[in-house]
Amino acid sequence: MSEDNKIRLHLLGIPHTITTNEFSNCAYTGKVLRFSPMMISRGFEVYHYGTEGSESNATKQIDLLTKKEWEDLRIKSYKFLYPELSLEDVTKKLADKTKFIGELGNWNTPIYEMFNKKLELELPKYYRSRKTDIVCIPISPGGYNQSLNKLNVVCIETGIGYPNPCKPFRIYESYALKHKHLGKENIIECPNYWFVVPNYYNIDEWKFVPKIQKKRIGFFGRITRIKGCGIFKEVAKRFPDVEFVICGQGDPSSFLEVPNIVYKLPICGIERSDYLGSLTAILCPSLFMEPFCGVNVEAQLCGTPVIANNFGAFIETVENLKTGLLCHTLAEFCTGVQMALDDKFDRKYIRERAVEKYNMYNLAKNYEYVFKCILDISNGKNGWYSPDNHMILD
Repeated sequence: MSEDNKIRLHLLGIPHTITTNEFSNCAYTGKVLRFSPMMISRGFEVYHYGTEGSESNATKQIDLLTKKEWEDLRIKSYKFLYPELSLEDVTKKLADKTKFIGELGNWNTPIYEMFNKKLELELPKYYRSRKTDIVCIPISPGGYNQSLNKLNVVCIETGIGYPNPCKPFRIYESYALKHKHLGKENIIECPNYWFVVPNYYNIDEWKFVPKIQKKRIGFFGRITRIKGCGIFKEVAKRFPDVEFVICGQGDPSSFLEVPNIVYKLPICGIERSDYLGSLTAILCPSLFMEPFCGVNVEAQLCGTPVIANNFGAFIETVENLKTGLLCHTLAEFCTGVQMALDDKFDRKYIRERAVEKYNMYNLAKNYEYVFKCILDISNGKNGWYSPDNHMILD
């Protein structure tokens, strides 16, 4: 393929974070971090649009915001969302790592408006043609529609784990969420260009731990009822001699009333592997239908079994009785924890299965297939009737 015809992917950064490991506790930022090297490995060009200081490893980095502009806009955005807060309060809020970073993911804030203004100016400089170029949208497209709706570009939502997709070309994180949206939108004839590719990981960043020295059960995520922290608390009560660790953004105070629950501040980068690999098991007791729940796969990459609710993406990510236990009742959650304490799960098998399923350099082929199928619609090959089969069968 000539340089002029090489597929170019235009990857949009997350406006309220920077594409660095410092913000890897945001699942969508983590996927943006890994996307460029994943797709470059398949011969694609990737142009990343984000904030100064991004470490995207893309073919080309286009800085829409300077670090100083980004910092100032974050303050203005918090003031926009919480006008009653003083500048001192906003500064403290931004510095508090326990606060949920997704609070700033609001499309009407100054940081999103400025990001879109700059994107509208810069994207046309590098976007060549609908025949060769695709804009990759990593979070809800509403955050970018201020600019993208004015431009003649091919767009695809590249990792839907949110409730409000709207583009015709979509990649879901799980079949569970895809099927939910088919029902929600009352679609009878299933679209050909809604795909599913699971989240992808650099497996070298996740250290396999074959044997745990200290028995400890963990939780990792937003500390909130909807994530199942109440279930975590109830299970901990029934194992008073086992340490239960709750780690993440949010207020843990109501859970620390149980003496064997300890709190760990939010972590990012390599610390995530160190923590998840230190656990006998991780509880993922979310009360809502998880679109993917990346933490459960990250844990499995370390060899750690997952005890989760029996619905949503867990049906696809957890092999019941092999890499964890899928539960309906409190007694079943306790059974799963006891199985882990009794070493009933093969940590080596858990790791090997996760590597096979979620290695980003394997999943790059799935993305390549999707992108080539979509470009056939606008490159003269007549879309669905194209004679080319892009499946990678090896």
